[in-house]
Amino acid sequence: MLEVAPEGFAGHVAGVFRDGFYVSGPSEALFAVVGPRCWPGPLHLVVEELAGLPGRHDPVSVSGGTLRAGQLTIRFGGCAPWAPQLPERLGSGPRAWRDLAVCPAPELAAVWEAVTRDLRGCNLLAAFRRLQGRGTGLTPSGDDVLAGILLVGAVDPSRRRALTGLASGARTTQLSRAFLRWAAAGQSIQPAHALLDAAASGDQAGMRRAAASLAGVGAASGRALAAGVALAATELAPASTRRMDPRPNDVWRRSGDRPDAHL
Repeated sequence: MLEVAPEGFAGHVAGVFRDGFYVSGPSEALFAVVGPRCWPGPLHLVVEELAGLPGRHDPVSVSGGTLRAGQLTIRFGGCAPWAPQLPERLGSGPRAWRDLAVCPAPELAAVWEAVTRDLRGCNLLAAFRRLQGRGTGLTPSGDDVLAGILLVGAVDPSRRRALTGLASGARTTQLSRAFLRWAAAGQSIQPAHALLDAAASGDQAGMRRAAASLAGVGAASGRALAAGVALAATELAPASTRRMDPRPNDVWRRSGDRPDAHL
């Protein structure tokens, strides 16, 4: 969060929800200020106590280690950054993911089989075209699934640059693009990382606990994120975890200046 809200930041409240609020700034900078009931994540400033909420469109500024949003003042000097690490590879087989790799929302049912085939054929661009912006809300369900797919793809660090290019060009909401960019860089909310860590060690009980925590995020976002992780882990993981030459032209075949997203 501190990367997008440095000293001197000036923006505004882009949205307010039960446990916090979103802040928007220059160059699509976006982050969330949330209370202690929310999970840590790459876009989250988690505070010990959130004494009230600002109004939508209230001005937001950062100076002297203090964030001001309308009448609300929050000091965040000395806070720990969110810096999770992805496992080197996923150890659990397809059976461990079976219950999660199912269509998580009715609005995705029409494309789910096609997306599964896309990933099986390592055609991430086709999956993006089917899922980006699909659904309603600040983070449509299709984008939540894509965030899970990107997170698994980012297990191979040599692919993150190309994945970030795809995420940055997603035709969706500003908030979804922000989450997609972070997922492409290998970061998501805490339960998603707990799920991957448990999978890497073959801890099926840990996978179930993490999946249950994810299911409680948002109205449907957590379930969709878990489904994307599971789908990529079963269909994309063999390709996404093998060692590859880090040179972009060897990782992605190109069409013009844009990666065609065949892995």
